[in-house]
Amino acid sequence: MHNLPNSASIKFDFYQLHKSFGLSILALTTLRLVWRLTHKTPPLPAAMPAWQKAAARGTHWAFYALLFVTPLVGWAIVSVSPKDIPTFWFGLFSVPHLPFFDGVIDRSAVEDVFEEGHEFLAFAILGLLALHVGAALKHGFINRDGVLRSMAPKFGALIGMLVIFGGLGVAVSHYLTAAPSATAQTAPVEPALIIEAEPEPVVLTEAPENVVGAEISPTEPSPAQIETTLAAPEKLMRWSVDYDASWLRFIGEENGRTFEGGFSDFSAEILFDPDRLSESKIRVKVQTATASTGDALRDATIPGKEWFDTKQYPSATFVSTDIRALGGNAYEANGALTIKDVSHNIVLPFTLNIEGEQAIATGTVDLLRTDFGLGVAESWLGDEGIALNVRVEFDIKAAREP
Repeated sequence: MHNLPNSASIKFDFYQLHKSFGLSILALTTLRLVWRLTHKTPPLPAAMPAWQKAAARGTHWAFYALLFVTPLVGWAIVSVSPKDIPTFWFGLFSVPHLPFFDGVIDRSAVEDVFEEGHEFLAFAILGLLALHVGAALKHGFINRDGVLRSMAPKFGALIGMLVIFGGLGVAVSHYLTAAPSATAQTAPVEPALIIEAEPEPVVLTEAPENVVGAEISPTEPSPAQIETTLAAPEKLMRWSVDYDASWLRFIGEENGRTFEGGFSDFSAEILFDPDRLSESKIRVKVQTATASTGDALRDATIPGKEWFDTKQYPSATFVSTDIRALGGNAYEANGALTIKDVSHNIVLPFTLNIEGEQAIATGTVDLLRTDFGLGVAESWLGDEGIALNVRVEFDIKAAREP
């Protein structure tokens, strides 16, 4: 699980099952502790030395502590991780992160500490298990003092064990048969988003010294500003987008391998007249939570705080400031692109073909993701191998409104 490349789709499933079992153990251990504190245990043989009795009781309580703390530390790893990958209990419902780590600055360092602790605790359980089994076999086949028989579950306990394991088996079966896109709460990439020709490779480079440029607006334009911006002058052409026939996609690189994705929900307001470019305006709004690459692990990461942080910033916007003709059917739009709380002026080149009442606009622009605060933690800049450059492409089909 740990050593699989991020490009392996099964990696996400392994981690989700691992977390699901861990949380199940945490819940069952809690119930078991309540039962243990309210019931008496079978007495140990009177002939057993005092140190062995103390060791037996210590081993039992150490088991309870380890079975409680180990999954809790695992939950802490997930909660503090800068990757901010959600947890789905066997794909049935989402499990929230622990609320104690909101103020942690160096999340990667804390995550490393918890990971080492989680591994140590897991090996401690294995060591304690070997000791426990060895002692039980000694009492059963060498001492023959009845201790092993007293450990055997009664009929009711056997039924309970069957119910628990049966329930977990059904949960695993549900997860394995569920669509990966449903588990990760993403939608598969539409066929229209598949790249026919492989794009030029995107080279991973070091992060620039200043990941936020000089031309910054702290927030996207207000609704009032947007309405003012797109108020149509008299008789200026307004275009209605055919979203079923249009697409907006992005292309990146992870560990030397190109991947593509798309946004299934975006809107565009277009006021455009080739003869009145100074009055023409374009505004695009993208619901970033709808980003999908078809890879469950990657798609579960994209909405997190290190990337689009969709809970706090559900949309990205582009608002043009001026549009220029470059000759023929080529144009470029200058404007502000806002992602999360960072805005930059960009130049968006595009071609436009107008035939009667129909128009098709296509364009491509390369962006540096760190300019917009996307994946700026050390792990994303180095260990994960995510290229800094991201290519954005679009194909918009629209009809002129009456």
